[in-house]
Amino acid sequence: MTRAELYRRLPLTSADRWWVELARRSADGRVLELGAGSGRLSRALVAEGVEVVAVERDPAMLAALHEQVGGAVTIVDADATELGDLGRFGVVVMPASLLNELATPGDRAATIARAAAACRSDGVVGMQLLGPWWLAALPATSMGHLVPADGSPPIEVVVDAAALDAWSGRRRATLTYRFDDGEMMRDHLDAAVVTPTELSAALDAAGLTMMEVWGVEPGVTPLTAGDTVWHVLAQPRS
Repeated sequence: MTRAELYRRLPLTSADRWWVELARRSADGRVLELGAGSGRLSRALVAEGVEVVAVERDPAMLAALHEQVGGAVTIVDADATELGDLGRFGVVVMPASLLNELATPGDRAATIARAAAACRSDGVVGMQLLGPWWLAALPATSMGHLVPADGSPPIEVVVDAAALDAWSGRRRATLTYRFDDGEMMRDHLDAAVVTPTELSAALDAAGLTMMEVWGVEPGVTPLTAGDTVWHVLAQPRS
């Protein structure tokens, strides 16, 4: 089982509606999606009539992306940290905790700078991060659920985590997804704890101003330290 196979099966959740709402607000009807993966979100954006440019670098994910949305979106095989000039977009998004998976603070800052450079002056940049305090305090074993937006049965997720690497600030874990048909699929997480201090500095250096910060349900739940994911919306400084 590859990560791309897992991502093709994972459903959209209610929190994913936030990305669709952002896309609807795009000043030019265009969205740049960094770390598009297998196209799970790309499909939802295309369904809204949005023009999507999807950036991905992993070969297996790229193959799945072409299979899922090829022809409906423009697919760019590139590293988000070294992204060339693709023009300017009304909305730039970094879903699926892209920043947490990058190797260094420099890589994360470079990706945010590329996102800012690709954003129109009247546009917005949206990103999802793993909650830093949740990630740092993750117990050896924990369990949660993904709740599909379409009302299908919840997916149980068991997280078996290694100790936090104090030097690198990274957390490694195995996530086991149990689907209602009995299938089990695993994913291996290697994620950086991205603190508010680091993120604020990277946004400032990229010329972005933070507009909103939300917890698990963007636009609904205020941010708390224990949230598994954070959602951040920023805009270019005028």
